[in-house]
Amino acid sequence: MYELLYVSQAVVDLTEAEMEAFLGRSRERNAQADITGILLHIHDEPVGDEPFRAAFFVQLLEGPQEAVEQTYERIRADMLHTDLTVVHRGRRESRSFAEWRMHLTRMTSDAALALIARESRPASGPPLRSDTPAATFALLKDPLIARALLVVVTDQSH
Repeated sequence: MYELLYVSQAVVDLTEAEMEAFLGRSRERNAQADITGILLHIHDEPVGDEPFRAAFFVQLLEGPQEAVEQTYERIRADMLHTDLTVVHRGRRESRSFAEWRMHLTRMTSDAALALIARESRPASGPPLRSDTPAATFALLKDPLIARALLVVVTDQSH
């Protein structure tokens, strides 16, 4: 099974309803192309009058290699995000997200950072900090961190 894992920075922070509407057509295409996966939407909480600070996507696509790569090219052309970075391409024995044509999970940046700290930091290490969107995005670009987040949120969804 071929998989591709990427991260990107959102241009706007969509609501869950807007994300679900956006994913409707994508799920149809994924079913036709035998693609499954998960999309994690990470967003900052608004501060004061500031409605949008930062939002990110972590997405894993899995299926036939040509279909996954074509889907990724379509995603790259989408204007909802920028700075797309593939953090992993490769093969696995089986699908990790076989039951989902594209499962959507949303969480705040603080919750994502707390999960990253819990899953990847040695117990005796310093607390994990990410004071800027750039620092958060840099953490998400680590393939082990990106995959760990997807696995943890998947476990919480069941």
